Amino acid sequence: MSIFHLHSRPVHLSLPEEEAGASRVFVGSFLILGLTAVFEMGISSVSGSVSLLSDAFHNVADALTGVPLWVAFFFSRKKPTARYSYGYGKFEDLAGVMIVMLVLLSSAFSITRSFGKLLHPQIFLHPGWVALASFTGFLGNEAVALLRIRAGRRTGSVSLVADGQHARVDGLVSLSVLAGVTGSLTGHPLWDPLVGIFLGVVTFLIGVRMGRDVGTHLSDGIESGVLETIRRAALDEPGIREVFRVRARWSGHWMICDLRVVLDQPVSFDESGQRARAVEERIRKAIPFMEDVLVVAMPCAEGDGSSLLSKNARSEDQEPGKYETHQ
Repeated sequence: MSIFHLHSRPVHLSLPEEEAGASRVFVGSFLILGLTAVFEMGISSVSGSVSLLSDAFHNVADALTGVPLWVAFFFSRKKPTARYSYGYGKFEDLAGVMIVMLVLLSSAFSITRSFGKLLHPQIFLHPGWVALASFTGFLGNEAVALLRIRAGRRTGSVSLVADGQHARVDGLVSLSVLAGVTGSLTGHPLWDPLVGIFLGVVTFLIGVRMGRDVGTHLSDGIESGVLETIRRAALDEPGIREVFRVRARWSGHWMICDLRVVLDQPVSFDESGQRARAVEERIRKAIPFMEDVLVVAMPCAEGDGSSLLSKNARSEDQEPGKYETHQ
């Protein structure tokens, strides 16, 4: 799951309602997975099952992935200032850096403990309680899956639905601890640390993916295909001849972009603004998590407009404003 799973803005909820609903999902998921992990850790401490301990760390990692978005929704209520003119979206990524470090440390601890048991195998105690904790991990992830999927369908967030489906898969991963239980009952002590190493590697891969996403956002990188989606959306608007200098970046869990469009014929100043607004709406429909769109509309000159395009494509300085038109 993404820490940086994308949350589309719903079309039927106001922003305060959306933030309240998202906060309930984040808090609910965090509490469910957190309590599940605490229960698993408790059983692991008395039984000695490293696979159960690894699954507990895995659930902690999943619980923590919602924290950056929760932080972002908190700071999104703060208005931009002279110091933070783009707002406080990057605080989400800073929180993500700390969480990535915690996830990687937990995976390293899990793998280390499991490797130690692999070198010195022993049958763990209380296999019945370990099986119960494994099933509890499954139920906890399934509850989170239902919470996220229902919220995603209600708000129109494809990413929340995907996040819920991921939690459902994690529930099946929790059941893999039963392999260690079977090994304990049948005299195969190596099964438990092998499952523990597997879950530790899964947690490590989660941390790596989170680190990649956080690094991309912090360095103002953008995912493959986003710019082309913006370009195609702008070109779909009637009257647009050319689209160029398309740029986009993340600000927290929202995206901002700017682009220049050349109209297919000379129009009035007011009509240029209307075309720019129409392009913005198309981009927002194509990318629902787009927050700010800056459209520079340039009517073409008499003829083919190529000289105007060339002239303006070399111009880098723009006046500030929501829309800009060149006559």
